[in-house]
Amino acid sequence: MDKKKQKFFNDYLEIITFFIFILMLVVIYVPSVIWEEEDAYKDESRFRMQSVYNIENFYNILVGEYEEDGLKALRLVNAVRDSLTADSLFLGEQSVKLSGEEFLVNIPRGFDVEYDTTFGLRRLVKEVIVDTTVTVLMLTEDGVEDILYVQQKNLSDTRKDPSFLRIAEKTVIKVTMLDKDNGEEVVTTVNKEDLSEIKEDPLFVNEVEGSEEIVPAIDYNERIETTSYFNRRFRKERDPEYNFVALPDSSQFNCPLTDEPYIIEISPNSVRVSSPIRSYRDNRYGFFSLKTRSHGYIIDGTRSWDN
Repeated sequence: MDKKKQKFFNDYLEIITFFIFILMLVVIYVPSVIWEEEDAYKDESRFRMQSVYNIENFYNILVGEYEEDGLKALRLVNAVRDSLTADSLFLGEQSVKLSGEEFLVNIPRGFDVEYDTTFGLRRLVKEVIVDTTVTVLMLTEDGVEDILYVQQKNLSDTRKDPSFLRIAEKTVIKVTMLDKDNGEEVVTTVNKEDLSEIKEDPLFVNEVEGSEEIVPAIDYNERIETTSYFNRRFRKERDPEYNFVALPDSSQFNCPLTDEPYIIEISPNSVRVSSPIRSYRDNRYGFFSLKTRSHGYIIDGTRSWDN
């Protein structure tokens, strides 16, 4: 084989190798993207079914029965929550009129709290808390001065104590330190009793002459605290007085994949919310497809996907 044919063969082989490599990437990457999309639709659909069941459950609490018309149940439950927002004494047996229809409801105490926590998503957030501690001198029963540490917010109560003497004092001094991020010199105030330890810090530069002074013994300490709150999943703008309030809307009654309504089946003292999907297939990128079956159902609070 001459050099020209050999070069052509090598170039042809490189092209074939390149396309095989691209094909392998497509075969590996595209299905994973489709699977993620399937999972996202499934999770959202199950979340909506849970919301529909919760709405039916709240309707049952108010009226004493379930409602096959989910949107009617939604309007009543949201209307009662609105009324409680406007009047916290809107409790017990009440009459609610919606679209020309009158509903006799029995609103239990705490309905609004249960509503908000049900339709809210619990979130954890880390916050920086600054504790302000005051050192005070107290007189013991033996007539001896004793040191007590109290939070500044409780200082006024401590001052009312007959054994309270005064706020203790401490000596502070200003020192120059290097900023660990940019290396610039910064001046900060420290307790004089901590000075020897601070001087051993590699970032220590020097003491500021003539900066020593006596001040009240008040210390500030930062700590990180994890707190929880409910992030409202549904947001609907309403009266400006209430800004944004959490209200599930009609979109929760339709499957996010097919936009078909969920199936609500009512029997005596029982309710079932089911996915409208039996089998679904949608082509993706020519050679692939998004496929799924029913996203499940909820019967009286029991979810099929938990089993």
